[in-house]
Amino acid sequence: MGPAFIFGAMTDSKNFSDLGLIPNIIQSLNENNIAEPTEIQTQVIPFVLTQSQNLVGISQTGTGKTAAYGLPLLQLLEPSLQELQMVIIVPTRELSQQIAKDLFVFSRYIIRIRTEAVYGGTKIEDQIKKLEAPKHILVATPGRLLDLLGRKVIDLSHLRFLVLDEADEMLNMGFKPDIDKILKLCKPNVRKFLFTSTLPPAIKQMVTDYLGKDVKEIQIKPKELVNKAIEHLYIPYQYGYKFLFLHAFLKKHSQERGIIFCRTQAAAKLLKQQLVGVEIAAGALYGDLNQFERNKVMAAFKAKRIPLLVATDIAARGLDVQDLNYVIHFHLPESDAQFVNRSGRTARAGKKGQSICLLQDDEVHEVEDFEASLGIRFKALKLDVAIDTSPSTEVELHINVGMRQGFNEASFVRFLSTESGVKEEAIYNIERFLTYTNFSVDSKYRDQLLRNIHNTKHHNQKILIEVGHKLEKKGKE
Repeated sequence: MGPAFIFGAMTDSKNFSDLGLIPNIIQSLNENNIAEPTEIQTQVIPFVLTQSQNLVGISQTGTGKTAAYGLPLLQLLEPSLQELQMVIIVPTRELSQQIAKDLFVFSRYIIRIRTEAVYGGTKIEDQIKKLEAPKHILVATPGRLLDLLGRKVIDLSHLRFLVLDEADEMLNMGFKPDIDKILKLCKPNVRKFLFTSTLPPAIKQMVTDYLGKDVKEIQIKPKELVNKAIEHLYIPYQYGYKFLFLHAFLKKHSQERGIIFCRTQAAAKLLKQQLVGVEIAAGALYGDLNQFERNKVMAAFKAKRIPLLVATDIAARGLDVQDLNYVIHFHLPESDAQFVNRSGRTARAGKKGQSICLLQDDEVHEVEDFEASLGIRFKALKLDVAIDTSPSTEVELHINVGMRQGFNEASFVRFLSTESGVKEEAIYNIERFLTYTNFSVDSKYRDQLLRNIHNTKHHNQKILIEVGHKLEKKGKE
């Protein structure tokens, strides 16, 4: 899979040579079929190469910021000096991995430039081992960088450049105290760069605190950033049938690939289980996943073994997956920046894609704000969905977990709902015993529950469910 380069329409006829980049870097760009810089690259690259000021860059994720600062800073490094010269701080491990990968490709023909990504969620001892060999560039999440500095594994005495990428996300995730500590450990002459999608008051204060008053600002307005190759659609659905309409779309587009965005990780986990329960292969990506689970999901998705990824916004930062046909906003994004970032996962590398909102009938007007601020237009995508309004029948089930596993009635229902994707209100008539539980479920959810829970494991115990069978009420609480 290629690096996450984002290149698009230029505002003039400049190419990368015109911006001052050396032939060694341009050779790498040419080999990756990269010829035209984006607006932010056109403005940032020559400034970084020819000036000494600190810089704040404001543009949406997906506009090529990594190349904007990465290409010129690579050119300014001294490969013969085997010391850490550049640190890039990012909010997530996925983004750190992607940026390190991009810089590796950019620097292919610059002899002996070494880059490493360090982040939480994996053994620090393994990363310390990798850092035994000198690195020129470190791409790091704030917490892991502080840990390594505290262990004196990293030496900042030769640091020349410090980049804060996705600064607004780091602020949202509560990393400002960590960044404050890191900045205090840097020498005053370190040249600093801050990149952000938005410029709220809190970010303006960060710019003043970290970059000083004599700072260059380069801003790309959001209206210039919406990819024209993206078709914007909304699916109107009837109250209570949101998943049914989503399922209908996915079945109709079963040969295509996409990402479904949820607002919370609980919603992402639940939706993934609901999809699996109706035999739609999907993976989930959210903040609480450990590194092994993240890598496993992403490897399956990129290798096209699963067609769908259900993700939260934070987990999806820095994702670069080619040939996605669509993104679906299961929950509407909370800002223009979030909408642009989500939608930008599709229609990459000159291809077309769709950005689709699921909207209840009385919510359709909510896309008007995005239309006004981003200069886009939504079209309705109406689906022919058969809604079964007949009353549900009750199915009795028996499962081999009970009070011994620490379940009370509420935690038992949450367990079934989380693991199966079945709504909590569809699970009732709970009868708990020491080693098993009887319960009922609406008949329409029976198969989904069985697919997702039967023969799985809970704390190393194999889960077994029997249908239409209740044991004698012995040992009931």
